[in-house]
Amino acid sequence: MTATELRNVIADALVYASVPGFAGSRADSDFRDAIRDVSMAELQIDSLAGMELCIAIELNTGVSLAPTDIAAMPSLDALLRRLEAGQ
Repeated sequence: MTATELRNVIADALVYASVPGFAGSRADSDFRDAIRDVSMAELQIDSLAGMELCIAIELNTGVSLAPTDIAAMPSLDALLRRLEAGQ
């Protein structure tokens, strides 16, 4: 997958996981368009959303992550690099 495709997978997974305030937000469009990185602190992903995010990512990329892996990442760009490395 290209970086653009992975950005969309991550953003779609955040929408699927119902991360509060992400769908349709400036963070959503900026990340999809590679305008800026989004910190995990900004997203405030709770444990349920973290699990749903991991499931959506694995289903769409084949890369298996644990919610603790996601929580340890500083930003969505770090997650993107992890997915690029895992392909």
